Formats: sequence, structure tokens, C-alpha cells
Amino acid sequence: MRRFLIAGAFLTLACGSALAQPAAGNLKFEVASVRYSGPVIANMVGNRVENPLGTISGGPGTSDPGRITYSRVPMKVILLRAFGLDEDQVKGPEWVLDDRFSSAGTYTILANVPPGTTKEQVNVMMRGLLKERFKLVYHVEKKQFDAYQLTVAKGGPKLRDAVGADGPLPPNAPGVPGIILDKDGFRKLPAGSPDIAGVDDNGITRMTARMSTIADLITMLKRPVGSRHIIDKTGLAGMYDFKMQYAATGSRNEGQPAPGPVDNVSDPAPDVFAALERQLGLKLVKTKALLDLMVIDHIDKVPIEN
Repeated sequence: MRRFLIAGAFLTLACGSALAQPAAGNLKFEVASVRYSGPVIANMVGNRVENPLGTISGGPGTSDPGRITYSRVPMKVILLRAFGLDEDQVKGPEWVLDDRFSSAGTYTILANVPPGTTKEQVNVMMRGLLKERFKLVYHVEKKQFDAYQLTVAKGGPKLRDAVGADGPLPPNAPGVPGIILDKDGFRKLPAGSPDIAGVDDNGITRMTARMSTIADLITMLKRPVGSRHIIDKTGLAGMYDFKMQYAATGSRNEGQPAPGPVDNVSDPAPDVFAALERQLGLKLVKTKALLDLMVIDHIDKVPIEN
């Protein structure tokens, strides 16, 4: 069975230092509309319950940089995005943290973004909005987490420096709008623009990256690696084009033994750890990391509306 994966499907928010940073001047949205949109609605998919996380669109780096829209987004997602944290770095009320509960609130936010605003500045603005409209109060503690360091493997990196536009994509595949695969089953991505996406097909995940950074790669790795915390120790600061394929099933969880020596180079679908070393010249090493823990002291479920 073939399943197409967009970059967002892999997005687990990267750990950041937003909690330790003071508010940047008077950064604010030009206009912001905030309203409570009701509880999370659980959907049954087969025998599994799935909770929609709403949609987020617009803002810097998109086709609509001057307006950002959150539609029925749970508070947990808003907080993690605004503060650059992962799920295990926040402590607070159950209705905020567990979006499986019908008591979890969702919110619709429409905000006008001043010209020239960066993504980080948008996050600063959203943190201010949370404090103003939801009366958010929190304090910061430190906690040690299991983590991985991403390092350069013996023999050096195998990443290719990114190239610019190389012409338009061919027409869409019949019946699959916007999805074009090459002869090896990897997605073709729009020419000359940053992107990272993939395809799951018969137990193999094939990832394609265009003009991507190590931070983008780390975001993609978190799900198959089974760790939210991956620390970049590669020293690689460029933008790269690369492909990577690995077993889509049986990804190792934290605490399981490390993989054995990388020797079966003919294996078409190694686990993600071996694939990373063979195909990209990078390696994951287990470690511990002392990171910020955000403890929510107060947050209103119903915001002060417009």
C-alpha cells in the first residue's frame, strides 16, 4: 500500500530556547481575532481514534505571508508551536495537554502579520497573544531528557549541496494531483524551493529533500527514530539536496538496543539508523540533555475575544 507523506506529517516541534528569551520589544500582530471553537472532535479511523489537530496556514515563508490562520487548533499545538517545545516539555492542566479528551479546547485565530516579519517574530507575537488573551502565566524548570546527538559518521557526510531551480516538474501523475514519483519511487519536489516529503510504499519510506537544512532533517527523523530530542552536533550549516530510504515499520523506540554494525550494504530497506549512516554519512548517538520544562501556572480556557 502506498501512502504519500507531506513534510507536516513528520513535524515534531524542535526544542528551542524561547522560554529563556525576553519579549522582543513591542512585537504584536497588526490585528488578531481569537475565539473558542469548541472541544476536540474525535474521529474513528478503522479501529483507531484519531483527533484532528486543526490546520495552520499562512505567515512568513508561505504564499500568504501577511496573514496567519489557525483553524480549530488545540491549545497544546498552539503552545508547542509558539514556544518551540516538544510535548514532554510542558506541564499543565489536563485540558491543555491531552487532546484525546473531549474537554480539550480548540481555537480559531486570524492575525495580520506586519511586512518583513520572520517566523521567530511570529512566534514571539503568538506568545504575547497567549499572555494577553488567555492570561497565560508560567515558570521554567530544567529537566534531563533522553536524547540523541546527530554527528558526522566515519568517512564524512554524503549530503549534496543544494542546487537551484532546474526546470518545471512534469505533469501530475493520473489520479494523484500534485504527486509525481521518479523511476525509483521517490517524490519529485518543486524546482528551486525548500521542501522535504516522502512516500510509504510496501514497508519502505522514501524521503526526498530539496534545499533542506540539518534542522529539517532532524524534524523528519524524530518520528522513525522514536525520540523527540535530537541535538545537532554535525557542524553542517548549509542547505542540501538528498534522498533516503528506510524500513517504514519496526522503527526502534528509545531504550531498545542500538543497531548492529553497518555491513549489509545491499539491504534495500535498513532501519533508519543504518540508513542515515550508509546513505547520508551521519550517525545518531544516545545521550542525555538538560532542557527547559514549561510549567503552566494559569491559562484561561475561554479567551478574551476581539
